[in-house]
Amino acid sequence: MLQKFRLVFKSAQKHFHWVERQCGVSGAQLWALWELCETPGLRVSELARVMSIHQSTASNLLDKLEQRKLIRRERKGPDQRVVRLFATPAGLAVVSRAPRPARGVLPDALSQLPESDLRALDASLNALVNLMRIRDEKAAMMPLSEI
Repeated sequence: MLQKFRLVFKSAQKHFHWVERQCGVSGAQLWALWELCETPGLRVSELARVMSIHQSTASNLLDKLEQRKLIRRERKGPDQRVVRLFATPAGLAVVSRAPRPARGVLPDALSQLPESDLRALDASLNALVNLMRIRDEKAAMMPLSEI
């Protein structure tokens, strides 16, 4: 069983490294760009929810993408506090040439499992986490590529 955990994490790690070599952005950055291409105008909180990461983690990720001019933030409408996110043409180009699956191999594989298997896996992982004496709760809201 432990070997299977190692295989899952090593496979995800290899995919992240391959993504970075192929397109010059981290796996998490590619996933964020992908989501902004799929749903232009997302808010930071919406992106964080879709990626299952903390909002501050999403903000840091977006800062890096914005510095590289791969995304832009836009404030429109009466409430100037609402920031919408968009991929720039350079960001769209990164996504178009990036290896698939853009969301990563683990989220992609999980999305293909039947609902009953996902529920059973979730219950088993909850039991495992509850038995562990030392846990890093913050890690639960970070992209795998940053753990």
